[in-house]
Amino acid sequence: MGSCIDLRKFQDPKIIEDAFSKIVSGGKYGYKTVIERKVEPVKCSSCSKVLDGNEKFCPECGTKTSFPEKKQ
Repeated sequence: MGSCIDLRKFQDPKIIEDAFSKIVSGGKYGYKTVIERKVEPVKCSSCSKVLDGNEKFCPECGTKTSFPEKKQ
């Protein structure tokens, strides 16, 4: 059973942010959540030099680099 109600007016990012902050804070409005994603430094598998992530070979030891697949 479907509905023909247009819900696009509820897609306001500010309203969604306020609803999420109320859920996370336990009922307090205006609470701002901070979502951090830990970024592991990319290191050479041979010499452990920290790399930028776009090198094909390590500038320190010359080992071919292999970077993990990025999720989109």
